[in-house]
Amino acid sequence: MNREQLSAYEPYLVVHEAEPDGRGNQVETTTVFLTASTCPVGCNMCDLHLNTLTGTTPPGAITQQIDKALKDSKAAWLKLYNSGNFFDPRSIPPVDYPAISQRCNQFERVIVENHPRFGKHRLRSFLDLITCRFEIAVGLETVQPRWLNRLEKQMSRDDFSRYAGEITEHGVDLRVFLILGVPGIDVVESVRWTRLSLRHAISCGARHISVIPARSGHGWSGRAEELPEFSTVLLADTHEKLLRDADGRAVVTLDLWDVPVSDAEYSRLQQSNLTQHA
Repeated sequence: MNREQLSAYEPYLVVHEAEPDGRGNQVETTTVFLTASTCPVGCNMCDLHLNTLTGTTPPGAITQQIDKALKDSKAAWLKLYNSGNFFDPRSIPPVDYPAISQRCNQFERVIVENHPRFGKHRLRSFLDLITCRFEIAVGLETVQPRWLNRLEKQMSRDDFSRYAGEITEHGVDLRVFLILGVPGIDVVESVRWTRLSLRHAISCGARHISVIPARSGHGWSGRAEELPEFSTVLLADTHEKLLRDADGRAVVTLDLWDVPVSDAEYSRLQQSNLTQHA
């Protein structure tokens, strides 16, 4: 969707999907991609800002978006992804927390995304309003310090670890996004560091780890053509290695967004995501 087509009162995408719950079951989940203010972090590889507003999200807009997205939802879990940070007040106005929490409390579990820089006090305020299980997804991406700096995450591995500990103390579950591949690095090294990153995420208490193969997107400082190429077979093999590394301590899924695979290959990889046990 072009940015000029976006409305502050309409989510830019709603997806109904099944997700593994970590106990061998699948849970119906509604994912709402909210139209909200641009994330100020500006990660090097991110193109999600293309689906954001240029100004502050108006009060009341997020509530309207959620209501429209949930009109036909029969899901047990809800993801509210705003292409940024749930506790950034420019993106999700705190004045809307009571109305948003009412909608969240219709679900067993609600997952949002956030960067460790944002909203520790606002997190506590929001937790006072909800009765559902709450989960925060954090883009760790990698524990390789040089790569993390190159991604311009404005976060170190230690920052992530501290934040993971803080939210766990509040009874909040942790989901982690990891990236598979960066420009100028070969496939073998990419897989090695993703496995190391997964182990670190698990040591920090991650309940769910989503591995995202690097895609060209909008960033990479003009070096997108240097990204390593992963065949479908190699992606499946890498997923198997990550599942063995997790050894039942976390759900591990492989994101298939923009992965060029046939319908048959897509179905096989998707089934691998859903039937893995943790």
